[in-house]
Amino acid sequence: MKTQHLRQNKTCLNCGHPVPDRFCGHCGQENVEVNESFGHLVSHFFQDITHYDSKLLTTLKYLFFYPGLLTKEYIAGKRTSYVNPIRLYVFTSFVFFLMLAMTGEHGDPYNRQAQVIPKLKLDSMVRQAAGLRDSLRRGKVAPEDTAAVRIKADLLTIMGTDSVRNSVRLYDSLQQSLPPHLRKPWWERTIQTRTLELRDRYGGNMRDALENKVLHNYPKLMFLLLPFFALLLKWFFPRKSWMYAHHAIFSIHFHTFIFMTGILAVLINLVLHSNALYVWLMLPLFLYLVFAVRNAYQVQFSTALLKSVGIVAAYALGTAMVGVAFVAILFAFM
Repeated sequence: MKTQHLRQNKTCLNCGHPVPDRFCGHCGQENVEVNESFGHLVSHFFQDITHYDSKLLTTLKYLFFYPGLLTKEYIAGKRTSYVNPIRLYVFTSFVFFLMLAMTGEHGDPYNRQAQVIPKLKLDSMVRQAAGLRDSLRRGKVAPEDTAAVRIKADLLTIMGTDSVRNSVRLYDSLQQSLPPHLRKPWWERTIQTRTLELRDRYGGNMRDALENKVLHNYPKLMFLLLPFFALLLKWFFPRKSWMYAHHAIFSIHFHTFIFMTGILAVLINLVLHSNALYVWLMLPLFLYLVFAVRNAYQVQFSTALLKSVGIVAAYALGTAMVGVAFVAILFAFM
């Protein structure tokens, strides 16, 4: 590989420490002449690209075809030949979510649109409200229940049409007019109030706006799930020779493979147009986990299979719980 001429001065230009050879032992900078020709800049550019490409190809080869090997290599200290796992994870996840955004439905989900309620549901709500009011007119409601029936009819009207404005204020006033024992629990009132606020703001786009918020913030959620997955690995494989950071490297490599597979699935789905593809991908991802666990942790296949089932079950449960809390936070503050 053609390189620049070394400087005669053995003092590092970056940190000032002595440089016994080509590279500074303190900061790693190459001690070469600073006056570069244009030809050398071009040559250096292609050398860096080629060097990175070779590392990337080697990393991808081991990631896809040798499950668990990258983790073993990293723990053994063989790291220069491969792309840094965190850097590869960040880049891969960025590309995956970018592709999801580009291939999804276009249009601004935050523009308010008229709410579209299914006709059957709307007709049912209208009939219920009309029936309640008719019962009130005919005196078929006990005096002590009159206020509750009237308020229920008004609530059906509020929920069944998008033309009602200030629905939150109307809902609160209707709840306050009820006797305390007939009011909805505080948590149900909070959810209903927030739903009405978002409906006033986004109309029929309320669901799309929430889904867009979830997709936009999902990478942040993954940063919470990565250490959780590593913690599960530590619980299922309490090896004294492995620190928590080693399990975290396995978690990063496995999730990088998930995102890589997801990128391929998005590209394939541009042709197939079938969301069932993502469901079928669960099986090869699970099998990959089994073989990665078997190779990285040096256990028998039966042990790897059983523990992988336990890890996936615990991970699915934890992901569901964190996901619900995550959506609830977005729902409350969007």
